[in-house]
Amino acid sequence: MTAAFDRYVSFKNADWEGKSQRVMERLQIHIDAAQNPFWAYFAQKRTELNQKQGLDDLRVLHNYLPTLREILEDNGDQETLAMLEDLEVTCM
Repeated sequence: MTAAFDRYVSFKNADWEGKSQRVMERLQIHIDAAQNPFWAYFAQKRTELNQKQGLDDLRVLHNYLPTLREILEDNGDQETLAMLEDLEVTCM
């Protein structure tokens, strides 16, 4: 029997899952507010990427990093932006 491949082995002890979850929780506030059409698109793509392609939230965030950064800056959401940047530096 072959052991499962862990593509995040280099992130051991980096808590990438917890950090990704906390960023997604913060982004959910924007998704729920629906003040920008991007958020509905992002929520839909997250679901598709999670369910159809098996991508985790870290990968989803990585795929949309420049757009997320720009929108968070425009919204003045420094807290979520800082969390996203920490995730990028420590886990991506």
